[in-house]
Amino acid sequence: MSFLLQAGESAQLPHLSADQAMFVFKCERYSICSFWEPDTGCNCVALVDFGDLSDTAAPAPAGTPVLLELWARRWRVHDDGVDASLEPAFFDARHNAMPEDSAYPHDFNFALQTKVGGLPYWTANGPAVLLHPDMALTDGGNWHLVLQLDTALEVVDPIDAVQAYADSHPIGPAREGAAEVYPEDGSVGIANFCLDGIGYVLVDSSSHSRQPVFLINR
Repeated sequence: MSFLLQAGESAQLPHLSADQAMFVFKCERYSICSFWEPDTGCNCVALVDFGDLSDTAAPAPAGTPVLLELWARRWRVHDDGVDASLEPAFFDARHNAMPEDSAYPHDFNFALQTKVGGLPYWTANGPAVLLHPDMALTDGGNWHLVLQLDTALEVVDPIDAVQAYADSHPIGPAREGAAEVYPEDGSVGIANFCLDGIGYVLVDSSSHSRQPVFLINR
């Protein structure tokens, strides 16, 4: 699996321990594997105590695609504008019955689709991935959004420099070529999220382990 993201050192992630960093990995190969599902072994969320972190980067195993390195400099504060009491309904079929301005408070604004905490900003399919018969995540759970990551991120560096950087860092085996760069909106693709999906890290606060899961919804 490829290393997708690391978070938690500079600001505490909601619903997780304040003394741990979070690492997310996913299969990046174009072969058929269910990397969008949380329980197939094709992605992984790991929590590591700060005291166990190293100050050097770990090398990727041979043959593992290595994604383009991007850094988030800061986060903007944004209010969902939806009453917090509606949060449980965002994780089950009740979401489908909500007024659109409540169900999709981001109005599909690209700039808001990568976020930490608050309500999940679902794609137009809503929480469809949670309602699949083979993925009953919400049965008896108390789910919350830790972090969500869009398939592409807007960058602040000059797009020509980003393109040159991407071209000089091919992703590697099973994903030939460089990351996709989109000059029209100044963004760069971060990983294989089924073309237009969004990745979500969720945690069940009623679970004893409070182990986060990762899934991709289109």
